[in-house]
Amino acid sequence: MSPIKHYLFDQFRRPRGPLGHLAGTIMAHRHSNIDRNKWTVDLLDLTPDARVLEVGIGPGLGIGAALQAAPNGHVVGVDHASAMVATATRRHREAVRAGRVELVVGSANIAPALGQFDAIFSCNVWLFWSNAPATISRLIDALAPGGQLAITHLPRMGGPGHEAATEAALLIATQMTDAGCTPVSTYYRQLDSATATCVVGRRPKADARDTAALEPAAHHSPATPGHRR
Repeated sequence: MSPIKHYLFDQFRRPRGPLGHLAGTIMAHRHSNIDRNKWTVDLLDLTPDARVLEVGIGPGLGIGAALQAAPNGHVVGVDHASAMVATATRRHREAVRAGRVELVVGSANIAPALGQFDAIFSCNVWLFWSNAPATISRLIDALAPGGQLAITHLPRMGGPGHEAATEAALLIATQMTDAGCTPVSTYYRQLDSATATCVVGRRPKADARDTAALEPAAHHSPATPGHRR
């Protein structure tokens, strides 16, 4: 990839400056982005009062989809680009003022510090995670038992064929399974002449994390006179 193409591609990873504003505008109006975010949220089948986290909010399309799906819930969004947090805050200013939406600047790894969620989702940010298995594990830590994690990916680099989406889906599903999700389901959708994939995994209602937290500490009663231990 040439230096110019790399710089332009990086604007979609971390939008900044005038080009970052342009990247945000493109993301906000591209039909496939709108469709992809709504599709991802629909697959989570949210309850009206769900507590939801989006990682990598961009201009706020996914936040809007989550607000519609969970009208009585609470939606939190995190993005490492302050420009995108500002854009999404303007887009959803009324919901922010009402306390229904909370948007913060940060990486996916801060998710557990934001509380527990019934659902967490991301759209086209998985490819930017430098250590995807570790990030997925952190996101699962932020899920309530029985909660769901959805990761959507639409291959842009290396061709838009179904094969690229299938390869990405297999890798994401493996990373989710290794992190403890079960079951893990994979979905596909045609967008902009390219195939998108969404992998959805569920944190078990009782897993090793919960068991360790609930187990009482070992207790040893002191020896009494005349009693041999």
